[in-house]
Amino acid sequence: MNRKSNLIFGILTLVVGIALISVPLVQVFPRVMETMPASIIDRFQLAGGYEQELQAGEYITVLDEKNEAVLDKTSRVVYVGDEIISETNEQYRITRVKGNKAFARRIGKATDIVWKEEWDTAPASTKAAQANMKQTQVAIYHTHSDESYVPTDGSANIPAKGGIFKVGGALASKLREKGVAVDDDKTPHEPHDANAYHRSRKTAVKLLKNRPIALLDVHRDGVPDPDFYNKHLEGEDITKIRLVVGRQNPNMATNLAFAKNIKAYMDKHKPGLIKGIFIGKGNYNQDLGPRVLLLEVGTHTNDRLRAEKGAAVFADALPAILNIQGVRGRPAPPAEAPSETKSSWTTVGWILGIILAAGVGFLFISTGSIKGMKSKIGELSKTEFANFFGLGKISRRLSNKKKE
Repeated sequence: MNRKSNLIFGILTLVVGIALISVPLVQVFPRVMETMPASIIDRFQLAGGYEQELQAGEYITVLDEKNEAVLDKTSRVVYVGDEIISETNEQYRITRVKGNKAFARRIGKATDIVWKEEWDTAPASTKAAQANMKQTQVAIYHTHSDESYVPTDGSANIPAKGGIFKVGGALASKLREKGVAVDDDKTPHEPHDANAYHRSRKTAVKLLKNRPIALLDVHRDGVPDPDFYNKHLEGEDITKIRLVVGRQNPNMATNLAFAKNIKAYMDKHKPGLIKGIFIGKGNYNQDLGPRVLLLEVGTHTNDRLRAEKGAAVFADALPAILNIQGVRGRPAPPAEAPSETKSSWTTVGWILGIILAAGVGFLFISTGSIKGMKSKIGELSKTEFANFFGLGKISRRLSNKKKE
């Protein structure tokens, strides 16, 4: 290879080395994002794929690619690679999108969505039992502060005064009843456009300064059929709740684990409350922490009072999931409850895979054959790599001593 080729390969080698020590960087990345200038954050998130939604009443139908059975409906823009976990914990991946239809292939059963009986009876952990209940433990905000419920609010959207604030308020009120300290933020983030998450990010960062255990962005869906979310549970008419996780952020693994914990608990204690989990292209400001989720409480054609009741049922169970020992709360599950520490190794793994694939591809193209590629790797192991780790100098010194 010529000097330019050696330089390129050297850069690839250096990047691999950086990736190997990048786990701490990935874990502090959310804190770095908090301090970035707004213009840089804006470019970063747009490049990563901002969350997008259709207007209320416009929606995508997700179909099984084998038999075209309806799997789901959503007012979010759906992309190839997005995934859904259904109410019955069947997991699907979107393979193609055509107009207002998306087609998905079944991956299998999400077998890690399980809540064990012993987690309900075990005493709270010492850390949770000693928690300062005056400190904010759950923070709530609303990126789309105009979202409303037509039957009760009279419109699907009321700028800066959406009915969604009352749904968040119902969630906060129930948590406070259980002795949980809540910061229920009512900051508006109009207009309802692609930059709404950029504006709401400032609110999210402000809320996170109090170090809450969980940060919830409360929304509602825009699917026209109210029965799609309607549910009769524990003697009350409520709406179901969908959990949304962004797949373009370094905390994707931990946020998804948190969502699965919630669904596992609800499946056991509040069956039918959770509509499912949508894993979509986007960030949703979830890079800011490991327990940052987006909730969709019903849809715009639901009665808001049903949505408020659904939010209250959700809040009633949340302390147990979060391992909070509230003033009047039930004993929390142990820290070993479904792991939320699948850390950022998944992200690093993808980085390493891409870099190594690029390196192999570069070698193959530059040498013209697999045999030539193997030969070059052998040559590099004796020269560039040896020099990189200082082995070349040692080898030359030993050689010179022998000659002497």
